[in-house]
Amino acid sequence: MKNKVLIIFITLMVVSSSLFAAYNYPQLFYPNTTYKPISARVEAMGGAGLATASGGDALFINPANLSSKKFSLNLPSVTVTLFNPFKILESDLIEDLQDMEDFDMEDPAEMLAFANKVSNIFGFDKGEVLTTDLAVSFTAGGFGLGINVQEQLHTSNNVGDALSLKLIAEVNAALTLGYGYRFNIVPKVFSIDAGVSVRFAYKAYTNRVGISDAIGLFMNDDEDADILGSLMSGVQLAAGWALPIDVGVNFNLPVGFRVSAVARDINGKYTMQNYPEMGMWVNDLYEFIGLEPEYVATTSDESVELIHEVPWKLDLGVAWAPSFGKVDKFVKPTIAVDLVDTITMFEKVGDNPDAFWNYFRAGAEVRLLSVLDVRAGFNQGYFSVGVGLDLFAIKLDASYYWREFGKEIGDKPVDALTVRVNLGFDR
Repeated sequence: MKNKVLIIFITLMVVSSSLFAAYNYPQLFYPNTTYKPISARVEAMGGAGLATASGGDALFINPANLSSKKFSLNLPSVTVTLFNPFKILESDLIEDLQDMEDFDMEDPAEMLAFANKVSNIFGFDKGEVLTTDLAVSFTAGGFGLGINVQEQLHTSNNVGDALSLKLIAEVNAALTLGYGYRFNIVPKVFSIDAGVSVRFAYKAYTNRVGISDAIGLFMNDDEDADILGSLMSGVQLAAGWALPIDVGVNFNLPVGFRVSAVARDINGKYTMQNYPEMGMWVNDLYEFIGLEPEYVATTSDESVELIHEVPWKLDLGVAWAPSFGKVDKFVKPTIAVDLVDTITMFEKVGDNPDAFWNYFRAGAEVRLLSVLDVRAGFNQGYFSVGVGLDLFAIKLDASYYWREFGKEIGDKPVDALTVRVNLGFDR
């Protein structure tokens, strides 16, 4: 039985995020971002979307886009992103999981071979395994409301050998309110959109847990061993909240051109608590919802408050979405180009002109017959593709793209597959 449990634990890196994991305190895995769900549409378009994001995406990408007053309803939207999908298929890891009944826990060589296979998939330094986004959102009349929950399973390997691979789990939750308003300067010719979104963001993540530590935990010969208790006492966790604000503006020009600017993560200060034991965090959650704490701490250490400041950023974008009247029902193209974190970009480009590509995003979308969306993009030197299918009350999106996890473009490109299912309306 414990053999199965251990195999399942190791393979959580390809199927789920558990409570095993996180990054050193107080640094966040993505230190320059408060919280942003993965958008299948935006990723397929190379990460560009400031001037084109709609529905629930507008709450996180550009609240000024809410001024279109379009109606959207997600009940819910489920997005799953798997990283390194091709490496996973090529490694025969899936076949190993199917044959785990034959796995010999007592054979060190077999254990090491399996660990090496997993390590080779995720590589050196930082990486990702799986991200799941759940969202319920509503937009209409310029207003927007979104409730989002996201789990992420990160990896970290600073040495490079199999048993040095660490798992880093993270959970984010957010309640977002947004509003956008359009100022018609010259009706049907020139208008200005302004919007703002305020977000209560909650983040929790544990310390890094290595495969070797997990093996030691699950190979305990005592069948009565309290594995849950060991996790509660042996895994550290940091959790806290922030109240970031995004402010956006659009300049709507003739023939479908739009220029956008967004100042994001204003007031992006996380107030975190570093819990020496995960069980202490669970007790705080119990007390918050009015229940009696159940975990008895094994340490006299108390949680320590930490502050992490996410810097505000200025993003710029432009899009062209021409309207051809009745032809739009058959073919409707959209082209978008973004420059993200432009303040940092200008600082970096002065020393290294090639750094420009780290901040450049571009993409295109063609809607066919008001049902099928075909997308492509370019992000940090990597191409992306995607499709969308609008079936009235069900919308399906899929995208395949690359992300750079190294310091420079080309250091550590990782491919990703995102699939989104939205029940509701997103027009």
